[in-house]
Amino acid sequence: MNRFIKNIPQYTRTHMILFNALVKENIACLCKEPIARDGEFTSDGRQKVYVPDILVVPNLIVEVEGDYSGSKDNRERDSYLEKKGFKVLHFSNKDIIHDLSAVVAKVKA
Repeated sequence: MNRFIKNIPQYTRTHMILFNALVKENIACLCKEPIARDGEFTSDGRQKVYVPDILVVPNLIVEVEGDYSGSKDNRERDSYLEKKGFKVLHFSNKDIIHDLSAVVAKVKA
């Protein structure tokens, strides 16, 4: 097993294509690694978290979107994460299926 693989939940085929391509390029990444939302808790006292599709160590988040539309929730999450020092990239399933090498190149850049 590759030393970078951790915490792989059930993923869509497209998620796994991208994740495997990143691992093949020796890019250190984690799947569904929770990122704490500072000072935010659920009603039962648990820390609220954002769970990105792929976290490229140390500070790049890659989101795989069926059809990324820039929803309000996505924009709010992205803004919060960028304030925390993360860069957030979104790729559609179509991008990953039809131009995987370009997607990997953008992640590596």
